[in-house]
Amino acid sequence: MGLAMKNFLFGVLSVSSLALLIFSGTTGYTLYAQDASNKLNMLEIVISNLIARVEALEKRVSVLEKNTSAGASKAPKKEASIKESPKSSLTNGFEDIGNGFFVRNARFNPFGTNVLFTGDIANRSEKNYRFAKFTLEIYDDRDLLVKKEEFTVPDLPKDSVKPFEAMLIGVETGLINRYVIKAIE
Repeated sequence: MGLAMKNFLFGVLSVSSLALLIFSGTTGYTLYAQDASNKLNMLEIVISNLIARVEALEKRVSVLEKNTSAGASKAPKKEASIKESPKSSLTNGFEDIGNGFFVRNARFNPFGTNVLFTGDIANRSEKNYRFAKFTLEIYDDRDLLVKKEEFTVPDLPKDSVKPFEAMLIGVETGLINRYVIKAIE
């Protein structure tokens, strides 16, 4: 029994040292796999956060649509006055950006090393847009173009107002001195 125990211990030690050799030889791969796993977990968290934000936006839009349809008797008068004076640069808090689109509450919020651009877009054109496309130009304090970015606002029917957001990669809020938004036909 003593000999069997010694053989067993020797076998365990041999297997342990072999496992240690294998582990030390694959440490780089193990660390790489762990790093990749961590990145996947982070991506899952970011995606689930984005899904939650989209769902929250959808709820806000449906509430806005219900409010707009409930106040339909008052809305046409305001819309008519906006349509009568489309050349005015500011209309009811909105800035005219061309092609019947207006923007208000434009904000640039730091988002890690990026910037989240948010606001409201009003479609006062005669068209319903499944996807309305816009360009955003950002200028620094020397009035040099820092970034030109395109973004899309989905489901923007005529006579509606929708919140929007666009992620600007590689821009710091401190660089933003002035911006220009244009509708793309």
